[in-house]
Amino acid sequence: MKNLIVVLLVLLGLSTPATAFTLDDLWAVLPVEMDATDLEFVADTDIPGETDGMMSLCYRTKGVDIFGYSLIDDVTSYVLASNGCAGPEIREFSTDQMETAQSLQLIDASIPSVAHNSFERNLRTYGVLIIVSLILIIVIVKRLKSLLGLNADSPMRNKAANRILSALCHAAKCDGLVSSREVRLIGRIMKRLARRTYAPADIMRLSDRVHVNLSEQDFIDFGKGLRDREKDTMLLGVLYITMAGDRMLPAEYDFVTNLAHGLGIPAEDFRRVLYEAFADREANPE
Repeated sequence: MKNLIVVLLVLLGLSTPATAFTLDDLWAVLPVEMDATDLEFVADTDIPGETDGMMSLCYRTKGVDIFGYSLIDDVTSYVLASNGCAGPEIREFSTDQMETAQSLQLIDASIPSVAHNSFERNLRTYGVLIIVSLILIIVIVKRLKSLLGLNADSPMRNKAANRILSALCHAAKCDGLVSSREVRLIGRIMKRLARRTYAPADIMRLSDRVHVNLSEQDFIDFGKGLRDREKDTMLLGVLYITMAGDRMLPAEYDFVTNLAHGLGIPAEDFRRVLYEAFADREANPE
């Protein structure tokens, strides 16, 4: 059970952004106490202590504490302790001693002679573990979906978004000048497709720096390290830009086809993205 908690906490660490994270770092962040031992009151006894008063029958438990709260605690044995299991006098109490004390009516005979977890304790412990596991699975799945670009509602990763923004600025400059209307259009496209917001001034500065005399390697570099979905998004955004006017200029057509080749997009995928751009233009005319 302790090992399961360790695994769950490690998975929690893996659900955060990728860094050199170790178990020592995890224990430093979380106030976790492994192998935490405690005494839990079970019943009063007629066994006298070394001082005044009778000893109490107690469970010795062992588990994991987080933030001072016992997440899990397994019963390991019986002990006798003074002051209602608060101590300071504590005696080990074996199964044989327990059976002898019960036969002498010093301890309630209905109490099990062997210390073990009750059904209720197991239900509570495993119920907590199941809940924690489900929460961690949800967190990890969401994180993996975000890292893999499968979450349509999360912002696109910076690398892909910046590469797409550069491609849009190149496409807008195919006619020689990036107008203020195209700057606004680029901003809307980035917010819609990449779910990231860029100031018009930043888009204009990037557009001023780009040049359209691109080599075959330049078009390949646009898609280097990008996932297929991100490449499709880049091509879709470029089509939005080049189809924004009344017609697609020859320079814009060349840019689109060269980009598709550089990204390695197959013909059937190119047609799919093109149809999507046409359908979107009809549904959302400028």
